[in-house]
Amino acid sequence: MKKIALLCAVILVCVLSVSGLVSAQTRVRVMWAEYDGLTPDYAVNLEQAFEAAHPDIDLEIISTPWPEFFDRLITFVVGGQAPDLSVIGTRWLLDLMEMGVVEPIAQWVSDETLANIDPALREGTIGGVLYGLPVAAGTRLLYYRSDIVERAPETFEEMLDMALKVHNPEERINAVGMSGMLYPELTEHAYYLFGNDGYYFEILPDGTYGRSTVNDEAGLEAMQFMNDLVNTHQVTQPGVTAYSRDELQDLFAAGNLVFFMSGGFTSAILEARDVPFEWSVAPLPHFEGKPQSSLIVTDSMVMFNTSLAKEEAGKFLDFFYSDPWRLEFDKLVGFPPVTKSLADEPYFQTPVYRVMVEQIPGAKGWPLMEEWPEANDIIWDNISAIFLGIKTPEQGMNDAAAEIDALRGM
Repeated sequence: MKKIALLCAVILVCVLSVSGLVSAQTRVRVMWAEYDGLTPDYAVNLEQAFEAAHPDIDLEIISTPWPEFFDRLITFVVGGQAPDLSVIGTRWLLDLMEMGVVEPIAQWVSDETLANIDPALREGTIGGVLYGLPVAAGTRLLYYRSDIVERAPETFEEMLDMALKVHNPEERINAVGMSGMLYPELTEHAYYLFGNDGYYFEILPDGTYGRSTVNDEAGLEAMQFMNDLVNTHQVTQPGVTAYSRDELQDLFAAGNLVFFMSGGFTSAILEARDVPFEWSVAPLPHFEGKPQSSLIVTDSMVMFNTSLAKEEAGKFLDFFYSDPWRLEFDKLVGFPPVTKSLADEPYFQTPVYRVMVEQIPGAKGWPLMEEWPEANDIIWDNISAIFLGIKTPEQGMNDAAAEIDALRGM
């Protein structure tokens, strides 16, 4: 009888000890995107390693495929079950801000982590407040036929000079690829606008957006140059308004373009198709006397203000953004590093990675504003009208700016 009582006492002590351990742990839930190339093992290993380093924190990584990610996240949020942290497409930040559920994130991560991320990558900034850390990012590049031109042009003016020499439609060689079909992103226009030190809106002192500047001097010069390529010099593929970005990429892969601007993903396509010509990459050209600037697109990690474990979630972010875990993550997903400390890593010294990393400091992202999708379509419609000769570049950009400002109540 004494033995049974002693055994019960031991079990009780053990149970209380385990209960005490569990209750002492703080749970951190992270919505985790299943990027192509990212293995399930990575998330499992990350979770185990973090918990080993922080035994007082119970980390739960909720892996979710991209196609169902947004709906699942919103279901969690609306149902009062928002995770502590979540990966998002940075543009989703607008929806989350409207719902009033996002926490300013800078105060919850270490100064070392923040200092290790270039300001150009902090696309998740609204009104001067950082709400999202970049998880994945990519700048755009210039692809060119290195078997036709000896080197890449540094400026758009130089690209035009080269284009006039190599454009040969009879041989199905078009010098410059230009997409003119309505698309959710204004990439083609951004390449020329940013390369002329322009932007879509005035940035006010508090970090918010003022009036549209698509028709300022930089905007008009960029649009005039694009139109000249199409209609005056005629060095683009014919019928530019019928080409989407993907179709333009196919045209380059088929060997029918000399210069083409796109993302790092195009290099994987060219390699997979084993194209029968030599090609290379370079930073996007800029206009003479203007700084070089590429478009950058990011995904971000956000924290929810309903979290009861903000401090612990911040510890996870510091852990995830440390070199060993970021290096393995970046290798698996195929994006260039978002942390400065990995820029010189040997793995990222291929031409495509080098150019993408090189352009990060001067890169610009899309405007983070609710009305941007409508503004995007307005600009596209006017670009199409310009390419078709219905409007002059000045008329088109003035009309676009006026319509965008009216849309925003200005």
